[in-house]
Formats: sequence, C-alpha cells, structure tokens
Amino acid sequence: MALVVKKGKAQALRVGNIKIAVCACAAVFFAAVLPAAPEIKPVEWENVDPSHYLAGRMASAGYLRGKVVCLDYRDYGDKSGVDAMRRLEEVWQTFKMKPFVLIGSHRGTAGAEKIKRIAEGLKLTFPIYKEADIVRTEEQKKTDPVHIGFMYIIGGTGRILYCGTDDRRASGVIASALISMRSPTTVKQWKHYIDHDIKVLPGKAYVEIEEFRKTHPKEAAAYDEVWAKFNEDSDIRRVAKLERIAQQAKDYDFKDANAKRLNLEKVEKAIELSADLKKSENPFVAQEAKNCIADLTWTAAMLKPAAESSTKQGEK
Repeated sequence: MALVVKKGKAQALRVGNIKIAVCACAAVFFAAVLPAAPEIKPVEWENVDPSHYLAGRMASAGYLRGKVVCLDYRDYGDKSGVDAMRRLEEVWQTFKMKPFVLIGSHRGTAGAEKIKRIAEGLKLTFPIYKEADIVRTEEQKKTDPVHIGFMYIIGGTGRILYCGTDDRRASGVIASALISMRSPTTVKQWKHYIDHDIKVLPGKAYVEIEEFRKTHPKEAAAYDEVWAKFNEDSDIRRVAKLERIAQQAKDYDFKDANAKRLNLEKVEKAIELSADLKKSENPFVAQEAKNCIADLTWTAAMLKPAAESSTKQGEK
C-alpha cells in the first residue's frame, strides 16, 4: 500500500513554487490574559477558497483549523495516480469521523470539469482544490529541500508532522496525531493544545480547560483568568456547547444501528439554535461556529436517509 516514488520520478512531482514563509496566528484573542508561552506559528493556507474548489466536500482555511490535515499534492487528472487516489479515499473513509481533513491539491493542467468527472468515477469524496498550498518555515524547507515529498500531515496546532511519499507511514502519523488530540496524557500535551486553541478556537479551548480543570486542578490554575473571561462571554459558552455536539457528530458510527447518541432532530436543532453565532462580533467564535455547523450539516445529511426510512416503516 506504500506509495513509493523513485528519485527521478520524484522530481516531476515537485509542488510548484510554494511560498516559503510563515505567518503568526491571526490577532491574538484575550492576549492580555494568556499565560506565558512560546509563540505558536502554525502553517498558513493558500488557495483553499471557493474559486479553487474542484470536487468532494467543501473546505476552507478556517475549516482546517484545529484539525489533523493530510494535504496531498498530485495531478488529479493523471491516470497514473488512480491507485493512489483510491488509497487516499480509503484513508479518508477511515478517519473522516474524527477531527481530520484530507485535502487534495490538484497540480495538473486538467480543468475543473475533468477533475469532477474523475472524482465521480473513482467515488472520491474528500475535498479537492486547485493548487491548495501551505507555507513552510526555513527549517521545514531544509528537511525537504527540493520539495519531493508530496504528502504532508499537519497537526491540530498547525505543525508539519510528516512530509514524504509513503501513504502507509502517513496513515500511521494521522492515527497517532488523532489519538494524541483526543486523549492528552500529560500536562505538557494538554497545554500544547489549550494554548493554541485559546487564540483561535475559544469554544474548543473552553471544553479543554473544563476537562483540564477536572484532571489537573493544580496546574489548571494557570488558566483561571482565561476561564473567568470565557465564562463572561455568552457567545463562547454557546460555541463550546456547539463544539461538544460537533465532536459527537465526528465520532458518530453510522454503521452501528444501536448508536443512539445523536439523532436527526437533535442535530438540526443544534444547527438552528446556533446559526446566529456565524455572525458573532468575535471573529474567532464566528469561524468556529461555521466549522462546527459544517460538520453538523454533513452529519444531518447522513442521518436523514435513516430517519426517512424509519418513518416509512412506521407508516406501514
């Protein structure tokens, strides 16, 4: 299953001219109350917008925030990549219910209509955009000087965890990153995610601090001022509630007939009651609400056929 590329071929798979730069996080929210910590400089995204969308599920730079992302650069119009694209779809199907996004970056000359036909023919459902990019630090540039690696795994805080051509190894990195995000085991791991999310995903940070206060009450005292500030903000409390439901949705096992944690009515109600948060005066709350509602809308679409089938059976 490994996607091995010989050196000669690898040169042809170079990812164009990606900017080698990195930008700090957007304006820091609640900067005045943050505990002292090293500045986090996640990767920045380019060309993940409607004008570059080709096929699969819609995404955006904001939607990728806080998730483990696998970015695959290739010519999606090239027949030689068919097997690789099928394997990537398997990776997406394996992890898509987690805080994970697989995004294809089309690097060929084929137009949008051809890519859509290929995606439909191969039954690809993950997002595919034209020339989606990440920007890299000089240190990352040194580890991959000629940019032969065309798969990148980016962690939930925007750090590049893997770059290369072996999709089997990439799958292992994805699994490890998701496990680490879901169940931090040390204070250092907890703070790694909390310090990042406070800045850009306040609702998620609220949920994390709440759990951290239970598991590590002494160390959590460092976040008391942030916690108090968050609790004074009704929008943050509401988006935190939305995050909890969205996390349930991402973990929902649609193959398990006995899985009753969510139902269509509950999901649709959450979307309806939270819609106004997309226009919150806090831009980070607004973006987070959009991200969560995007996940819940997809979940509702998956639940709807089952709900309709159940209704028809009841009518009989």
